[in-house]
Parts: sequence; C-alpha cells; structure tokens
Amino acid sequence: MSLQANATTQGATTFAQCGKPEQTLFRLSAGVPVSDALEYASDLLSCANGMTLLATHGDNTEQCAMAAHYLSEMGKAVIDDVTTALLRVEAGHDH
Repeated sequence: MSLQANATTQGATTFAQCGKPEQTLFRLSAGVPVSDALEYASDLLSCANGMTLLATHGDNTEQCAMAAHYLSEMGKAVIDDVTTALLRVEAGHDH
C-alpha cells in the first residue's frame, strides 16, 4: 500500500496574502484524499500554464498574467498541503 492511499489534506496551508503580510484569505480544506487534491492541482497549474502563454501575446496581457499568478498560488498551496500530509503519514503521525 502506498503512503498516498490513506493520506488526506491537512487543511494547514493558507494562501492569498492580503492586507498585512501574515494575513491570508484562504485555507485548504482538510480531509480531501491526496490523489484528488493532486489531480486538482494539476488542473490549476495546467490552466496557469495556458494563461502565461496568453499573457505573452495580444490584448489583456496583464489580466492573463494575474490570472496565472492566482492559479499558480492555488496549485502551490494544494501541493504544499499534500506534501505536509504525506510527510506526516511517512513519519507515522497519521493513519
């Protein structure tokens, strides 16, 4: 059985800094199977990749760049939370 089989997101990762540097707007949900979370992160990063290409051409380049930034931030938050979950399982703290 892989480490990933029973691991779920921790809900510890926050993102979208706003206002004060230590203030974030969003937190990942706990309890999502890591395989589902990683699939979603892949989708977010794929969209961000597409937006960066659009940002290099034509109109609305600033909006495309900002959209890519937000999508990348969300994808990174998912990966960070999954990493925390997998490290906890590997260390024997969960499941």
